[in-house]
Amino acid sequence: MPTYEMVFMAIASKNNFVTHDEAAQCLAEFQAQPAAEARRSIEEILSDKGLLTAQQLQLLSAAARKVVTSRSAASAGAAPPPSLGSGTELRRAGAPQASDGACPPKRNPESREGGDTRSRPVNPSEPIPGIRISGKLGVGGTATVFLAEDLKSQRKVALKIIHPSLAKDEKAVRRFRREAELLCSFDNPNIVKGYSHGLMGPLCYLVMGFLEGESAQEVLDREKQFSEARSLEIILEAAKAIDHMQSRGIIHRDIKPGNIFLCKDARVKVLDLGFAQPIAGDGTGEEETTSGTAQYMSPEQARGQRDLDVRADIYSLGATLYHMAMGELPFTGGDSLEVMAKQVMEALDGEIKNRRLSKHMHYFIERMMSKDKDLRYASPRELVDDINEQIEGFKSLEYRPDENQTSSSISKAITRRFGDPAQERPSTRRLRPTTRKISKIDEITRRFRKK
Repeated sequence: MPTYEMVFMAIASKNNFVTHDEAAQCLAEFQAQPAAEARRSIEEILSDKGLLTAQQLQLLSAAARKVVTSRSAASAGAAPPPSLGSGTELRRAGAPQASDGACPPKRNPESREGGDTRSRPVNPSEPIPGIRISGKLGVGGTATVFLAEDLKSQRKVALKIIHPSLAKDEKAVRRFRREAELLCSFDNPNIVKGYSHGLMGPLCYLVMGFLEGESAQEVLDREKQFSEARSLEIILEAAKAIDHMQSRGIIHRDIKPGNIFLCKDARVKVLDLGFAQPIAGDGTGEEETTSGTAQYMSPEQARGQRDLDVRADIYSLGATLYHMAMGELPFTGGDSLEVMAKQVMEALDGEIKNRRLSKHMHYFIERMMSKDKDLRYASPRELVDDINEQIEGFKSLEYRPDENQTSSSISKAITRRFGDPAQERPSTRRLRPTTRKISKIDEITRRFRKK
């Protein structure tokens, strides 16, 4: 369980009372005090530095103690503690509170095929006219997904229906409808396709493409780790999906292995846009930004910043790359609160430098997961171009005139290049663009290490 001081600084940093560097410095100063002597409290350290007023310290202290007390009660079987991301009583004095923006679900005039079925008789196997259910694919936190057939087009589809218990939850309904509208509007090979959406009685539904395969998380659960080559291939395709979403002014906010689907035909699809929202360039958002999965959440999301942009998704994609290539999560803790605090305040573990990761993989992970978003890739397109350039470089380094290369795959070329340097065969052809690229990586890697 995180200490009171860690919770205090995490909440202070999340709500922008102090910067990440100030929070880390104060926490380090508190922990460095000798145990045998009288120790200054974390509040005294912040006060001495002039970072917070007495009123702010009192507010943060009350909030931190409430969280710690709630977590202790939860461990004893009481109700779960409040989320670090609520932040309702921690807004700066005088700051206006954002409206939740909830509204009753309305019929979408653009909904196709199914439309509003509230007045129609329900057939258990065909609750939506023209969509026949044949089985259940899975159950998630907000909805159940069924295998079905679109009788008109004679194709398999996935039918997603919100849980009846959430039918009157305005926020859950709003998220479901937003995801449905986005998936039906997007047309990208790396994003699951939505065909139609609407109401089935009081319940929202979405008809989307049926995918055969498994998620990257399911593969990790079984095999524990991906090769560097396969990891980069997956990230490359997922970055293309994020790039398309950015071009439409949308950020995903929940990129993780569980939301990246690996199809049997080798395609990669990004799923679950329930947390997606317009890029809030003006500092405002439809709802609080501390949404997503703590283990892959960007520091700015964990802090509750409202001016999120696509670099938050790039960080989450970097955390996903870390998990796939390293076989473990970048940050772990006893609960989501502790993990979020580490996302904000702790650097990547030195283990990344001790593992047998290639120079290129090390570079990609550190740049994508930089705490300072200005040091990350500025856009998914830049990341896509960088990975593609590396792949092309690896292909050229593998070229030998006396060998038939027609059957070589990109994955095998990258795997050989990322293997043990002592076992690498000398290349008979080195292209200048690749040499310049490696020099660039060396330079930027040194820059990250200095920081």
